[in-house]
Order: sequence, then structure tokens, then C-alpha cells
Amino acid sequence: MYSSEKKMYPVVINWLNKYLKGIYPRSEIKAFDTSRINLCEFIRRKKLVKYFPEFETYIIKVDITGVVKYKGKCLLVFVECKLNSITLKDISQLIGYSKVVRPVFSLIISPTGVSSPVNTLINIYRRYDILTYYENLKVRIAKWNELTKEIDVSSLLPHGQHL
Repeated sequence: MYSSEKKMYPVVINWLNKYLKGIYPRSEIKAFDTSRINLCEFIRRKKLVKYFPEFETYIIKVDITGVVKYKGKCLLVFVECKLNSITLKDISQLIGYSKVVRPVFSLIISPTGVSSPVNTLINIYRRYDILTYYENLKVRIAKWNELTKEIDVSSLLPHGQHL
């Protein structure tokens, strides 16, 4: 078991880099620990300002940010890591960040999966609508497998949808 969220970051960053390279094989891919810096400052330091005209409003701290550059475009990917079961509060925080920035993927993970209320809301009451942050973009929720060092695809919510 990880002793802190921070201990998860290196293995999650490694997984995210590999995952994104599989989806965007001809793109420049890099994931970063952005937990201690506002996203606007990260964008400034990485010289990505031209891709994000609203960047100065991004006063948020996302645990891990993936950057996908290709064909004159730049896409962002967010990953939030939690040690405990994922709660509605955790999801709401990521939805708020995602509504502002509109990353191409937004994922929240935990080695313990989702809390019972979140499981009930999504799997029993089918409230997938609470995960939507922009048009057809939804926050994805997954259990992190500490042994394989990747997400447990069978735990991915909403079911049947991949990142």
C-alpha cells in the first residue's frame, strides 16, 4: 500500500506515458507531476501558452497532467490520485477542474476503488450524467492495481467505455 498519494505519482506517470503513446503514436507525449503548481504556471513554464488562451484562469492543481502535442495542437490529460475510496467530493473536484480546462481525458484513480455511495449512484441508479464535464467528455473512474501498476480496466466507470 502506498504511504501517500505522492508515492503513486511516479508509477502513474509511467503508466500514463505508455498509455498515451499507444493512443497517439505519432505525437509528443509527456506526463508530469503537477500537484504542487498551478496549471497556469505549468503551462507558462512548458511554453504551451499559445495553445490555451484562457490559461491564466487555470488556478488549479491537478495531481498529474499529461501533454499530447501533435499537428500544431496540444491536448491535456488529467489524472487525480486518491489513497482512499473515491468519494463524490473527489469526483466533484475533478469535474470542476475539467469543466474549466476541458482535457481530452480526465481520470480519477484509487487502489481501493470507489466508495459505496458512489458505486450505488453510478451502478444502481445509473447516474452517469454526474460524470459529464463537456459535451461527450466524462470523468472516468478506475481502481489502480498496485501489482500491475496500471488501471484495472474491469473497474472502469462508466462501464464499457475506455479512456
